[in-house]
Amino acid sequence: MAGSARVRAVLHRLNLRVGFRGTILLFLALLDLAGAYRLLRPDPDVLRTPTNVYLASILPLHVWAVPWGLAGLLCLVQAFTRRDRMAFGAAVGLKLGWAVITMCGGLAGVIPQAYWGAVIWLAVAGVVMRISGWPEPAEER
Repeated sequence: MAGSARVRAVLHRLNLRVGFRGTILLFLALLDLAGAYRLLRPDPDVLRTPTNVYLASILPLHVWAVPWGLAGLLCLVQAFTRRDRMAFGAAVGLKLGWAVITMCGGLAGVIPQAYWGAVIWLAVAGVVMRISGWPEPAEER
């Protein structure tokens, strides 16, 4: 039980430190850094998917990992600051760009049902954009 209380205390202190907006940025950092890792170290079976074949035909996958990694690092760093507009902007821009790239692959006839991937990334970008305009709740900091 003492371990559980300790974990709750650490999580509470972290929440007080980063607040609502910072917590969102930490989740975005996780998503973006995992996306970068996935592009840097793809599974051989994943390399043959239509999306990755399309992406690799434009640029090597490790190059695609760079914007994901940079956005993830920016979100991670700015989660602990009060000035976080750049991180939210990078997160939204990356997801919008990925939606456009996915849709282009669909329109080129290379990625089947690309509209679904584009819709998912557009929805994520929309949610992040909406959250980016919310002020930090006063009781959080």
